[in-house]
Amino acid sequence: MAPKYKKTKLKNALFKLQDTHQKRQRATEVRDMKEAALINSKKNQQQQQQGNNQSTAAQKAQKKAMSKLPPPPYYDYDSILLVGEANFSFAKSVALEILHRGDTITATTLDSFSNMMEKYPDSQQNVKDLEDAGATVLFEVDATKLNKIKSFKAKRFSKIVFNFPHAGAGIKDQDRNVVSNQKLMRSFFESATPFLTDTDVGDKKPGEIHVTIKTGLPYDLWNIKRLATGTGLLGIKTSFPFKPEQYPGYEHRRTIGFKEGMSQGENVEILNKNPKTFVFVKKTAKEADMEKEQETADIRKRKRAGEDVSDDDE
Repeated sequence: MAPKYKKTKLKNALFKLQDTHQKRQRATEVRDMKEAALINSKKNQQQQQQGNNQSTAAQKAQKKAMSKLPPPPYYDYDSILLVGEANFSFAKSVALEILHRGDTITATTLDSFSNMMEKYPDSQQNVKDLEDAGATVLFEVDATKLNKIKSFKAKRFSKIVFNFPHAGAGIKDQDRNVVSNQKLMRSFFESATPFLTDTDVGDKKPGEIHVTIKTGLPYDLWNIKRLATGTGLLGIKTSFPFKPEQYPGYEHRRTIGFKEGMSQGENVEILNKNPKTFVFVKKTAKEADMEKEQETADIRKRKRAGEDVSDDDE
């Protein structure tokens, strides 16, 4: 009996020793896990702080770069009509980031609501934010036939804006493509001019048409200034580089739409094209008459000099 008792006692002591060892091992593991978690937490905090510092530095750098640029040419006293909007991100930026109000903005697109949603999935939220800010958003508005919009009757705007216009005809031949876009712009100028504010009819300030296009071929071939002045209704006031960074949240979209994996985001498509904004103003009746008289005098002078004057010149 004695040996069996001793075996049992020895076995119990061994179990107790193993249990004690396991408890110590678990305690060590828990301690190590806590220490590792603490180290990771501190590391994450440091990385987050580093990220915040980098973000703050980037924001400061952006703010400094912005301070060197002239302010966007839109003011809270303006009545603004935006035509040819794609995903409405430009209109939203002007309303929420520049003016901090939307009630002076009318933003329009040629697309129907369903077409807009199909082409620009991000547009719905932009439209909602615009409308929440008090802006008017209209669909199926043809920028070349603004007189067809009933709500525009007897209405005038101090700024009419058409950013990156394009006929979207899908014509591959460059010459025909250029002609297509020239027709679009000529019709737009003729359509928009009557809706500009005019000091001749009692408005405080003359209205402006702002057209932003890319530079280089084929856009330079459009000869946008000649198209505007050729209507006999407009004169060129100025031009300046278009800087998308002036409009936080603005995302350029092409007329054909935006497709993930195919289209370029973050304004890449316009940054490497050095876009420029042209500002046109309405000629007064007196200026138009004087210009017509000057053109007639020039034609007569050329005829007397024996030059061949085309029908277009006459």
